[in-house]
Amino acid sequence: MTRLLRALPPLAATWLLAAAGASLAASPAVTDEMLAPLTSAYVQAVKPGEQAELHRELFGTVLRRVQRSYPREVDVSELVAAAVKTIEPLEPQSGEPAEVFTKAINAALATLDPHSRYLDARAQSNQRSSITGSFGGLGMEVDMVDGLVRVVAPMAGTPAARAGLQSGDLIVRFDDQPVLGMALPEAISLMRGKAGTPISLMIRRAGREDEFKVSMVRDTIRTQLLRWSMEGDVLVLRLSSFMGTVSAMLEKAIADATAIRTPRAVVLDMRGNPGGLLVQAVTTADVFLSAGDIVSLRGRTPGNRRTWQADAVEQLAGVPMVVLIDGRSASAAELVAAALQENGRATVMGQRSFGKGSVQTTVSLGADKGALKLTTALYHGPSGRTVQRTGVGPDVELVAARATTAVAARREADRPRALPGADEPLPPKARVEQSRCALPRKDVDPALACALAFLEAGGIETFLAALEPEEAAASY
Repeated sequence: MTRLLRALPPLAATWLLAAAGASLAASPAVTDEMLAPLTSAYVQAVKPGEQAELHRELFGTVLRRVQRSYPREVDVSELVAAAVKTIEPLEPQSGEPAEVFTKAINAALATLDPHSRYLDARAQSNQRSSITGSFGGLGMEVDMVDGLVRVVAPMAGTPAARAGLQSGDLIVRFDDQPVLGMALPEAISLMRGKAGTPISLMIRRAGREDEFKVSMVRDTIRTQLLRWSMEGDVLVLRLSSFMGTVSAMLEKAIADATAIRTPRAVVLDMRGNPGGLLVQAVTTADVFLSAGDIVSLRGRTPGNRRTWQADAVEQLAGVPMVVLIDGRSASAAELVAAALQENGRATVMGQRSFGKGSVQTTVSLGADKGALKLTTALYHGPSGRTVQRTGVGPDVELVAARATTAVAARREADRPRALPGADEPLPPKARVEQSRCALPRKDVDPALACALAFLEAGGIETFLAALEPEEAAASY
């Protein structure tokens, strides 16, 4: 593991630089003539000056980079047309240059896929803050549904939780700004800000006829990436994201747990994990592997193609392992789940994952010019299969009671312009109602109880035979 960890940062840096640099792809160059309809419309629509000229040039910078590095062939004329469409309604010389540029270029990038996006300086700063694990905000997981921001889950102890926001709440307005028409990154940027600053949200909640306002004060949100506990002699590792030095945290947690009691089995719980950094996903999978491929990147350019393999050092070698996933386990979490499942290292339990199998590279465009977050490759597991659109299929599907599902799951395949992906994963070897797994304690959730029962049983057939009868399950 240590050897791979030392080797990965240079590999990752090379990959990022290759995505930003010259390409060997044979697509025709983006010429000034191709950009002319866009730059002409832009200059006519915005207030003249230094900012107008800076952003006019940025159109060419961004679109040329897209043409070189996107994993599929790009029709630049379609991107230009989408951008022009957002500019045409403006009165001559009426628009703020930066604002018009951001809306126009993101309209163009939205024709590619749901993840490619231009980040202005504020959004770029927010992304950096997310990587550090500490930022000013409200403390809730959100997604976008029908043009509105939906609360997936508030985080305990945060302004969102203290204000009583609930899963499924729809946010229709931030202060005096309507949400309809915003992109999700723009909405997240508005929710974040300096700790101690106020914000009001207009909420639409199922079961209430009227919308209501919730006033909050932003706080410093610190995400706890890893929590661990011993459930008897089973080590449970709860991993919330990959936005930090996760693999080092895992190795320390394993060492601390082993110092207390040698684990007989391990559960890696990645339910609700939205992903994060590619390097951390690779090194996390390698913690539990001693051989075999971990993941392959497959892009259109040579710099966006690479395969990572496990080194010989493995933590908890030979110890039985379960990986827990659900419909919100995405991206880097899916990479890890696929690597452990397809190498035969772990049994995956839960629900099929989200299905985001694309990799984005964020490239700075210069001081105060923001950054381009661009899809540059799809990743493929050891079997050669990508999880794009279809996700990781569990070996044992755990069916939750309908009442516990507060927010209907949306997946990558439901998103507009989602890239094509793989065939359906193999069907599960077993399908189990979570309520049939006996709870060892009241504070152990049903899915974890099933994982513990599976590890105690030692295999699927024994696990199924030991489950409580369906009639008895109703008492839970």
